Amino acid sequence: MTATILIGLGALLLALFIYAAWIEPAWRLRVVRYTLPMAGWGARAPLKIVILSDIHAGAPHVSLRRLRRIVARANAEGGDLAVLLGDYAAAHPYTLGKMSKDDIIAALKGFTAPLGIYAVLGNHDWWQDSTALKEQRAPEAALALSNHDIPHLDNEAIRLRGGEEAFWLLGLADQRPLSLDPEEDGFDDLDAAMKQVTDTAPAILLAHEPDIFPDVPAQVLLTLSGHTHGGQIRILGRSPVVMVAESEIFAYGHYHHGAQSLIVSGGIGCSDYPIRLGMPPEITVVTITGPT
Repeated sequence: MTATILIGLGALLLALFIYAAWIEPAWRLRVVRYTLPMAGWGARAPLKIVILSDIHAGAPHVSLRRLRRIVARANAEGGDLAVLLGDYAAAHPYTLGKMSKDDIIAALKGFTAPLGIYAVLGNHDWWQDSTALKEQRAPEAALALSNHDIPHLDNEAIRLRGGEEAFWLLGLADQRPLSLDPEEDGFDDLDAAMKQVTDTAPAILLAHEPDIFPDVPAQVLLTLSGHTHGGQIRILGRSPVVMVAESEIFAYGHYHHGAQSLIVSGGIGCSDYPIRLGMPPEITVVTITGPT
């Protein structure tokens, strides 16, 4: 191999590294939209849900200033409902400065919609607050949500809209607060949430990890999840990171089982390493309509 080829190859690898470590995770942002005609939605008006998942805020990639810009872009989608799917602070050590959970949630408070904003917690919200379990208290992320008046659905259900337009929004506690192993018990209790559903109106479930999808009851038409970041590296539509993780069955995008759908958002930030390649940070927008 000639010196020219080696230099060219080195330059290509360097450019690829700069793109994956800085340009894509720190500068790019896309909006990924799904429209789901669902028979179970009936004659209800369409519902547009705007989703921010896996924020993993931390400078320089996701600074508070950038987070506010992301919130403004999300609001520009004109959603009916705004949801946060957990994992609020950076999950890797490659950050600059100090940023508290309260700082992050304060920046997210501007994320609004006519039907309100609702949140769940993710695994890192527990992992980053190891004393919460010892002290038998809510983690810092939950306290910050409460401080900024953002409803945190913890195995809870809430009825939105009214009359013939009504539907249920359920929020699941985290399924992996102690370990990545999906076989270990989590704090999730879908049965407890479903017991709060008092009629047959369709339901939407917020669940940080998508693992729960095969077990959701038929009344839950749509499950919204994050957690995987789409693998952060995605080549030709597949992620080598998620592919080797047997615990990650649902990697990214739209899955369906009969009349039920699951949307897995690619999220905003990064876990373990601040690298994204072929998987830009995203705002996810899901519009539910009646059957066409």
